Amino acid sequence: MIKIFKLYGSLLLILILLNFFLPRLMPGGPLEYLEGQESGATLTEQQKNSMIEYYGLNDSMAEQFIDYIVGIVQFDFGFSYTYKLPVNDIIMDHISYTLWIVGISSVLSIVIGIFLGLLSGWVHHKKGDKTFMSTMLAIGALPEFLFGMLLLIVFGVMLDMLPMSGAHTPFMDSESIWVKVNDAAKYAILPIVTLTMVNLTRIYLLVRNETIQVASSPYIEFAKMKGVREIRLVFRHAFKNVLIPIFTLIMIRIGYTFTGAIFVETLFSYPGIGQLLKESILSRDYPLMHGLFLLFAVMILICNALADFIYPKLDPRVRGGKHVEKVL
Repeated sequence: MIKIFKLYGSLLLILILLNFFLPRLMPGGPLEYLEGQESGATLTEQQKNSMIEYYGLNDSMAEQFIDYIVGIVQFDFGFSYTYKLPVNDIIMDHISYTLWIVGISSVLSIVIGIFLGLLSGWVHHKKGDKTFMSTMLAIGALPEFLFGMLLLIVFGVMLDMLPMSGAHTPFMDSESIWVKVNDAAKYAILPIVTLTMVNLTRIYLLVRNETIQVASSPYIEFAKMKGVREIRLVFRHAFKNVLIPIFTLIMIRIGYTFTGAIFVETLFSYPGIGQLLKESILSRDYPLMHGLFLLFAVMILICNALADFIYPKLDPRVRGGKHVEKVL
């Protein structure tokens, strides 16, 4: 427990430092963006100086770093250069969109990945499974943005079945809540399917491999001899033993789904925090970048820390190994 806190505490400190220095090492700056994409022709010298003073861009690096650390402690990242609003308010306005697609895609990828992995591992000796596994491997090899682009071309352009970008239809304030939910669901389908398919392939492959090992274990053979039905063997006996090893992968995948959402939201112009992060990078909006980078980093660290903390409690073999090591 103490080792976990030390490890992830150290990682968090490193990320906090990188979060401050990396944006400032990027070429260009917020002033160049604000005055017109580095044209230098839209602001007078007095306006430039006023803007530099207002945003504290003329402060020394040490002063900016102190303000940055104080902001983290107070959970206040200041005002966005481009939105002219508090960073916390901007993030809260956009995070619900990301949680919506990440939450649904995580549940779907876990449920479908485990189900397909169990069935595929149980019948791995059949010809059809080899073809199915090859298909899943091909899908898993595609990056999120490429798979999403294929869906966009097929369902958005060729079939014209689903919206290609955005999160809702404009001017629907007077509609009922059910109409709004239905509209939002249509816009979320392609981002959700993209994240789901890319993530479930990893879960499927691990569950399949674990199921193949479990299927040849002595207690499964003994259960077959007792006449236990095959469906009971798969979804009760095999499932319980497969679930523990994949717990770590599931937690890690949930964390990385948030980073995958950056590419997916950018592709579909979906107004979540992934799309917001892209905009903040392009505009060199340091306060907004600080808040978003730290949010993504903390979410990934939390998922990984939970996996490290809970997994030994689920698997007695890990606890036993640690106990023997201490005794010796």
